[in-house]
Amino acid sequence: MSESTTRQPFGSTVVPIIIAVILTEVLMYNLGSKYNPISDGFNIPNFLIDLGVFVAIAMAATWLYQRVFKLLRRDTANKE
Repeated sequence: MSESTTRQPFGSTVVPIIIAVILTEVLMYNLGSKYNPISDGFNIPNFLIDLGVFVAIAMAATWLYQRVFKLLRRDTANKE
């Protein structure tokens, strides 16, 4: 493994995914989307909309998490 991947915290993957799942559910509920691919049957357009919303939120959450983590890491390095 490269050095950059071994130094990244485990939360850099898990935290944005958890945030994306929660925010996707909240957003879709507020927009009135009640699509469930398991109980409603598989519908490609609705699935792609859900997937697109999830990916967009996950990418934004990952970017934000990495920026916040980088700032916190820089602050702790400056204090030492």
